[in-house]
Amino acid sequence: MATFKLALNLASRELRGGFKRFGIVIASLALGVGIIAGVGSLSAAIEAGFAQDARAILGGDAEFRLAYREADATERAALDAGGRVSHAMELRAMVKIDKNDVPPTLAEVKAVDEAYPLYGVPELAPSIPLAEALAKGSDGIFGALAEPALADRLGIKVGDLLTIGSAQYRLKALLQFEPDRGLRGFSLGPRLMVAPAALDDSGLLQPGALVYHLYRIAYAPTLDGPAFLDKLRADLPKAGWRIRDLGDAASGANRFIDRTAQFLNVVGFAALLIGGIGIANAVRAYLESRAQSLAILRCLGATSNLLFAIYGLQILAMAAIGVTLGLAIGVALPFGAQSALSGYGLRILPGFYAVPLLFATSVGLLTAACFSLLPLLRAQRIRPAQLFRALALELGSVRRVDAVPLGLIGLVLAGLVLLGSEDRMLGMWFIIASVISLALFRLLAIGIRMLASALRGRAQRKAWPQAIRFALGAMVRPQAPAAGIVISLGLGLTVLVAVGLIQRGLTRDIEETLPAQAPSFYFIDIQPNQLGSFVEELAAYPSSTGLEHVPMLRGRIVKINDTPSENVNAPADIAWVLRGDRGITWSALPPPKSKVVEGEWWPADYSGEPLISLDVETARGLGLKIGDHLTVNILGRELTGRLANFREIDWARLDINFVMVFSPGMISGAPQTHIATVHFDPARESALVTELAARYPNISAIRVKDAISTATRILDAVGWAVRAAAGIALVVGALVLAGAMATGQQRRIYEAVLLKMLGGTRRDVALGYVTEFAVLAGLSALIALVIGSVGAYFFLTEVMESSWTFDAPLALGILAISLVLALGLGFAGSWRALSARSAPYLRNE
Repeated sequence: MATFKLALNLASRELRGGFKRFGIVIASLALGVGIIAGVGSLSAAIEAGFAQDARAILGGDAEFRLAYREADATERAALDAGGRVSHAMELRAMVKIDKNDVPPTLAEVKAVDEAYPLYGVPELAPSIPLAEALAKGSDGIFGALAEPALADRLGIKVGDLLTIGSAQYRLKALLQFEPDRGLRGFSLGPRLMVAPAALDDSGLLQPGALVYHLYRIAYAPTLDGPAFLDKLRADLPKAGWRIRDLGDAASGANRFIDRTAQFLNVVGFAALLIGGIGIANAVRAYLESRAQSLAILRCLGATSNLLFAIYGLQILAMAAIGVTLGLAIGVALPFGAQSALSGYGLRILPGFYAVPLLFATSVGLLTAACFSLLPLLRAQRIRPAQLFRALALELGSVRRVDAVPLGLIGLVLAGLVLLGSEDRMLGMWFIIASVISLALFRLLAIGIRMLASALRGRAQRKAWPQAIRFALGAMVRPQAPAAGIVISLGLGLTVLVAVGLIQRGLTRDIEETLPAQAPSFYFIDIQPNQLGSFVEELAAYPSSTGLEHVPMLRGRIVKINDTPSENVNAPADIAWVLRGDRGITWSALPPPKSKVVEGEWWPADYSGEPLISLDVETARGLGLKIGDHLTVNILGRELTGRLANFREIDWARLDINFVMVFSPGMISGAPQTHIATVHFDPARESALVTELAARYPNISAIRVKDAISTATRILDAVGWAVRAAAGIALVVGALVLAGAMATGQQRRIYEAVLLKMLGGTRRDVALGYVTEFAVLAGLSALIALVIGSVGAYFFLTEVMESSWTFDAPLALGILAISLVLALGLGFAGSWRALSARSAPYLRNE
């Protein structure tokens, strides 16, 4: 106890000089912990918002979704037994106004009954009752609500008329907030809300038209919800509806946010790893500056444990300050992001969330402990005899036994990283990549030292320029900072190259690949009796090319062989196939832009049992083989087909593609519509949409570029967050490099003084420093380029299933800027050595 009090007293005295010497430790921890705490707090705030608004987001305690058809009398009676029921219909339609210069625009139409909403309150401007806004007026025209984005596109205001299909509506108010809209960033068009009766004269509710019927239930007070859902599944197994409860209220948004958070957490872990190197360098530099005090304390009888405690407490105090600053950043982030996220329909609950903050605190403190341990162990082994030499004092050596405590801390830190990763495999790969990167850069440092040692003798014999000889000597001298510089700069450049190439690869896929290959429009809800004239007119329109059309239904996979789909444990990247209803078509011939890779296509005149052609990636993900069976619920009836072949599909082209293609047969007689795609001159798009909307009011045109821009908008938001996190990693890297340059400063000054006394000029010394830093930085950059590029390649091709192209200008540009920064910091850190006066260092004090 007395030893601890003495250590605490001495540590507090040393800290009275200020925290400037620990700036790198504090900043590195604050930024790394800030990313991890911020991402965790923001995710927790979003999840809390979802949990609080779950009933409003879902629209009830449970939701039942049917495609194409309403619930029959038996199904509706079963639903009514659970409590209050609201019925809504959702479809897509073209909205137009009576102005030739304003083209029609696609909207997501929603028809709601008198019971809507069961939970939550819509916000209208002006504020009028919902029933009044949707009611039929004295002029016989129904009212409608439009999101502000739709009104802006059409240039209309409250009181104006608009047309959907064959019917007119009057805009009664703007829909400022729709409680069950969910994450608005993923919609194909703004919302238009009407009453169900208002759709009767629109001509949109035709057989086979893609209309979703949503039944939401507000449970009766005494109802056992899970038991009620189980009973419905057992009593009506062939209803074909998709059932969601409160746990699934925002499942799609949660999955997207979780994946984004995982990627940002990896960047945060990387920043903290780089920061850890900075902590090691900064602690080493500080302890080297206190080497004389350490040696004096040893001469006065201080034990190794006392020295460890004195300086360990100082570092712990500085780490606590850095972690506290990082936690403050983490707590503040949800408040700062609240306004930005509200534009995507996210209502978050900023606050103090203990779990992510405790996790970030643990990771930060363990990182500080892991990377400051070796300098502390070396400090307690300092040799007091150095006080009687004129040389700069150095810390003690590293011993093999040091690997035991260091390994234990490292294992705990790795366990925390795994614990904090929703995707355990991603966390494992991060740990493996970190260890491999550290090992490679350590080997590079050893290799540079060996090469410099081999060249040093030759340089002396051949009388190489003095600057080169000085640089070679600096790389091989005892306690040279070469390893710290190589690891610090190498890890920082690796992260920057990887993040830069990943972001460029994703951007290229969206902005370059898709627009070059994608069709201009998708046309949906084409009735069979309209197909001939529609295709003829579209094909004859100027600049129209690549016209394709197929019949389409939507169905839900309910069984795989004899296993209900809800009991199938599908991989995350395949689970979407089983979650809802999927588009289905049928054809006698193989689709022209997909390739059969297993099995055989059925004969053109085939008329036997239903056969299915399935996407090969889906088949492999579900473990299916040729001859297995899928059961699909279509329009409330189950159809079982045998897998005949697997196809390879290029989804990136955005052509007409289906996960499942059936053989012609009984499915061909079901109520159906057709979809069509066409490539078109962008300058004529508005005129085309206007003409087709006038002649075929029930057909909706989905502009592919608008869909791409919606995806790009989301990716841009994610990209901004990634760039911000990468920018923080860059700042941490710069701090780390500065810390690496600070190590061995006293010895560097002493050597510069000796060189100048022995005839070396300031120019020789400066060129020696530049040569040393250039060699270390250049070789580190080459290795970082390789590791970062390999990491980006695996992430893009394996995780994102995207294409890979090495962007040389981007990667080399990142390296060039970073190397200039590194050389500048390196030379700036050595300026003190060039400017030092000789006399004080030549006295044997």
